[in-house]
Amino acid sequence: MKYNLLLILMVVLLSSFQPVENSIFICGPRGAKKYHYSENCRGLTACRHEIIKTSLKQAQGYGLTLCGWED
Repeated sequence: MKYNLLLILMVVLLSSFQPVENSIFICGPRGAKKYHYSENCRGLTACRHEIIKTSLKQAQGYGLTLCGWED
């Protein structure tokens, strides 16, 4: 009985985990060269456009690289 309860608990816990989405931030819709893990990154202080949240995969697809302040 204990093992059945443990097995059910493990299944419930494991099925409740969702993959972590790697959200990052870029400056503006065009002209960005770097991506940032934090919206408050020092590299975004000079951004004169809207700060956009996107996925890491999409940013890398645009050819963006990680900001030097976040290495």
